[in-house]
Amino acid sequence: MNPCSYLKSHLGLVLSLLGTLALLTFVMEVAGGRSFALLGLIIGSVGLVCGLSLDYLAHRGWWRRLECLPRELDNPRLVAALTEAPGFAEGDVAYEAIAASNKSASDEVAAARRQMSDYERYVEMWVHEVKTPLAAVHLTVENLMADPVEAQVDPARLDSIDAGLRRIEGYVDQALYVARSETLEADYLIRSHRVGDVVTAALKANARELIAAHMAPRLGEGMDLTVFADDKWLGFVLGQFLQNSIRYLREDAEGGAQVSFSARVDGEGLASECVVLVVRDNGCGVSPAELPRVFERGFTGANGRTHKGATGLGLWLAKMLCEKMGLSISADSREGAWFEVSIAFPTNKMHYVE
Repeated sequence: MNPCSYLKSHLGLVLSLLGTLALLTFVMEVAGGRSFALLGLIIGSVGLVCGLSLDYLAHRGWWRRLECLPRELDNPRLVAALTEAPGFAEGDVAYEAIAASNKSASDEVAAARRQMSDYERYVEMWVHEVKTPLAAVHLTVENLMADPVEAQVDPARLDSIDAGLRRIEGYVDQALYVARSETLEADYLIRSHRVGDVVTAALKANARELIAAHMAPRLGEGMDLTVFADDKWLGFVLGQFLQNSIRYLREDAEGGAQVSFSARVDGEGLASECVVLVVRDNGCGVSPAELPRVFERGFTGANGRTHKGATGLGLWLAKMLCEKMGLSISADSREGAWFEVSIAFPTNKMHYVE
């Protein structure tokens, strides 16, 4: 609180005191003469200024602390806990109001966290339960596929059922990651991995979908480079890229539908040195206007309106997981030609210690 704000907030009191002083001066002039009135005016003015100054200095420290704390704290709800009761009437009222407001906000946050925790446990239980029948159906389909003639089942239909089951499993895993998005850091382990090994594992996990879509993977340079990441999370992220490439492929693409992987080292020898993994497909791409929003939760864009199954969660989840692993992610595209996602892996191990 600065002096101008203080005077503005006490304007009524100041005006009443000035009016009283003027009246007393007039009375003293009538009763004792101009000199006597002038002396009274000087004494009264000095008293008024000293009184207001002392009152301002006594309250200034508390108001300034209250003004600065919300900007300094990451959590403004701690203001009341870090502020002492001021001991004067106006401040006590403000302090009690802040404390009550903060308590209410803390209670609401605690209730929301309990609700989120209950929801997370429910989804984890649901995922665990639903995977059991899915595994049983998978086993049944595999047994039928082993001898479709004896089972008198069309192999093409079995392949279609198997592909549908795999898509369901992918959505189940996606639901689990979404539900646990606030606590994922409790379930990852950063280790060094060869880029080629992680890419190959992701391709194997999505091999059936790639084959069904007639999409050819291409491994370029840099597959022998080493990156630091959680292989489970990174495999899920690459799987999201592959699923998007399959969903938005162009059947008329020159040379057929393709998805390529390559890696390079950027900023070699510098503190910012990193390995950049690039995943590019020759699908329909996105427009320049939509490109900045591809990592937003639920954003599907124009392509999502023409392609079934678009949820707008894949790239959002990929970005979230990368950020929790300390990786940066970006996208580039040319509409009607290609779409590209890049992940930057810092090579400095201290980055992960921090």
